[in-house]
Amino acid sequence: LPDFSLFDEARFYRPMGGRVFKTMPIETYRGCPYSCTYCNSPMHVEKSRENGLGNFMRRKSADVIRENIRYLVDNHDPEYLYFIDDSFLARPQEEIDAFVEMYKEFNLPFWCNTRPENASAERLAAMKAVNSDRISYGLECGNEEFRQKVILRAPTNNDVLGYFETIAQSGIAFSVNNMIGFPDETREMIFETVELNRQMHGYDSIAVAIFTPYHGTPLRELAIKKGYMDP
Repeated sequence: LPDFSLFDEARFYRPMGGRVFKTMPIETYRGCPYSCTYCNSPMHVEKSRENGLGNFMRRKSADVIRENIRYLVDNHDPEYLYFIDDSFLARPQEEIDAFVEMYKEFNLPFWCNTRPENASAERLAAMKAVNSDRISYGLECGNEEFRQKVILRAPTNNDVLGYFETIAQSGIAFSVNNMIGFPDETREMIFETVELNRQMHGYDSIAVAIFTPYHGTPLRELAIKKGYMDP
């Protein structure tokens, strides 16, 4: 674990849902099983394999996560935990079950980020039972064809609306993450993202990020190929 004693105590106070908590970050896995073309995680997987290092994507067991949380609780007395994984629920069901059973020991409110297609009613009910306080869900783009063919996120818009109906019924506060400014995205496409957000309900906030052409991402290469940016 990082040596959090290096930081000023005030650094850990974070607003969450209109309240402020002493919040400690924790990582339960590194990497991501998905291949979104705006994200640098797929590049890490590719480079790891090219250099003979095996699979970059690796997850901590429930026992290791317990040790990590116990260290934070004993040494820093957090009021809230902030899971920084790329997509917290993108893991086998048995690992989610093991996490939920383990987390009963702590029951601290926590935040995580995940994808809507991983959030079944059963999983959300289990998370809520151990004090899941807030979840951020990545939608990113409302144009179905662009999202599927360019960003490489498979669900249809009807799928997305169904997922968020389940999410809205979970009782866990949630926000929706969007992104604009993709290469070849038009004003009309941006308003499709706006409209898809309008069709959903239950969220208490919406985040909008501007596309950033990170090195190692397919969308950066696309932007260079089309002359939108200098290499």
